[in-house]
Order: sequence, then C-alpha cells, then structure tokens
Amino acid sequence: MATGAATNASAPTKQKSKAYLSSVAIQSDAIKYRQKYKELKRKVYEIEMENDKLQATTLRIKGNIQRLRLERAILYERLEADMRDAPVKPSAIDPVREAKESTEKMEPKESDVTEEPASKAEDDAITSELEQTL
Repeated sequence: MATGAATNASAPTKQKSKAYLSSVAIQSDAIKYRQKYKELKRKVYEIEMENDKLQATTLRIKGNIQRLRLERAILYERLEADMRDAPVKPSAIDPVREAKESTEKMEPKESDVTEEPASKAEDDAITSELEQTL
C-alpha cells in the first residue's frame, strides 16, 4: 500500500475553475461581457458626438474672434486716419478756455431776459427757489 499511496501523493490533481464548471456559467459570463461591451460602445459614441459638437463650436468661435480682430484693426486704421485729417481745434488744446465758453453759453444774456421781478419780495422768492433746487 505504500507504493499506491506514494503514487497518489506524487501526482497532483488539477481542479477546474469554478467559471468553467458548467456551460451555464460560461454563457452567463458571455452575456455579461456583451452587455458591458454594448454599454461601453454606446458611451464612446456619445462622447465622440459631444466632441464633434464641441469642435464645431470651437471652430465657429475662433472664426468669430478672427473676424472681430480684423474689424478692430480696420476701425483703428479709420480712427487714425480721421485723427490725422481732422483739424486741431483750439478748444481741444485749452481746456480752461473750453470751460469758460461752455459757461458763457449757459448764462442768459440781457436780451434773453424779458421781464424783471416787480418787487423785492418776488426777487427774494425766486432766489430762495433757486437755492433750494441747487
């Protein structure tokens, strides 16, 4: 018996994996993998479509930026040409003179005033109204 026991001990026995024990287990794993594959394929397709939309949007925005840069350059050229061609006004050089001219335009002239207050009381009332508004 010693020889029979020795032969059994020296020959290792292989055990099959639990996944391959039955054909039902193999089929259920295949179904799971197919479902996972289909789900991943759908996600990849959605991501590719979103990427295409973003790429189109990016190209459109880049085109708009290029167009606006060109418009800006044209406007700067026109402004520069207008600045060169426009005569220099003396009021633009002397801001004090410009301020004085604008205040003179606002003050009424003697010819613009048609009637004077009839009494001192009316004059005081008008003055107080003006002071309140200011």
